[in-house]
Amino acid sequence: MPDSKTAAPPKPVPASRSRRPKVGLVLGSGGSRGIVHIEILENLPRLGIPLDLIVGSSIGAVAAGIYAAGGLPRFREDLRTMKREDFFKLFDPSLSRYGFFSGRKAIVFLRRYIPPATRIEDLSVPLGIVTTDYDSGRPVVFRKGNLLEAIRASISIPGVFTPVRIGNKLLLDGGVASPLPIDIAEQMGAHLVVAVSLQPTIGKLRRIFPLSWKKAKPGDNYEAGRVSPMEKFVHRLSPTRKEERRWLKIADQWLTSNRGAAGDKAKTPNLIDIVTRTIDIMAYTETLQMLAAHPPAVLFEFDFPELGVLDFTQSEALLAESRRIFELKKPELIANVLDRLSLPVPSSFLKSRREIR
Repeated sequence: MPDSKTAAPPKPVPASRSRRPKVGLVLGSGGSRGIVHIEILENLPRLGIPLDLIVGSSIGAVAAGIYAAGGLPRFREDLRTMKREDFFKLFDPSLSRYGFFSGRKAIVFLRRYIPPATRIEDLSVPLGIVTTDYDSGRPVVFRKGNLLEAIRASISIPGVFTPVRIGNKLLLDGGVASPLPIDIAEQMGAHLVVAVSLQPTIGKLRRIFPLSWKKAKPGDNYEAGRVSPMEKFVHRLSPTRKEERRWLKIADQWLTSNRGAAGDKAKTPNLIDIVTRTIDIMAYTETLQMLAAHPPAVLFEFDFPELGVLDFTQSEALLAESRRIFELKKPELIANVLDRLSLPVPSSFLKSRREIR
């Protein structure tokens, strides 16, 4: 957490939300990089910037939901103490043809921070949870309904987590259609948008898990003898559970990237690497288009190209970087957001917008 001696004191904000510009926080998709959202969520109010509404896509939806439900302090503390094996247990292999992980254990984990019966419309902070309609390819925004169900749909990375059917719609990860949904925040009524983009540098390969989880082979240029938790788990299974052992060994191959001999830069990505990489490329292009059409008041950009999309083991480093960037952005936040809260809403903001429901 930021040093209380250096943190700027909160600045008074006009009490009436309806008579001043509304501040919308947009939390983008990006897998484990979304840990940085924690610092942004905690530090904006400390600076005196109100969060009148929050829109989250994929991991951004997770962070937004936990914050709105009041579970962020505990979530942050748990991230610090959880070990690599604890995170691995959250990814439950599925026998479904629709995705590699079922996502059930991830939701059980999130129940520590979000009560199961929590409904979006009952939260004190208006939320927009962004998903993607499989049939139309368009964003579907949840502003009411069960919060955990909406989050589970928003994190349905194609090929990784099985999609979710809610009503008559089959829903995929929100980052597929809208990795940085600034337009949705504006349609929900935001006049001043603070956006957090997590899109990686194109041209750098991003893995799904940490390199240390890959199986060691002759010629590997990293510590020998390190094996994946999946492989360790297979070895612990009873020899009589042959079908499970066989299936898990196949699954381990899906998650393991082949590397060339020492000094050889050539790599062969695994199946899920290819899926997540493809999504990254599409999300990068979509984000550039979104920023050109809907420039936010303040934009945070984070790039951790060497971090696996499901590697949540580097939380301390990510939080530290987020704190550093936040300090650098303080002058911009004060000038472009905080100082404008005392001004009347510009007439340009009063144009009619399509309300997201």
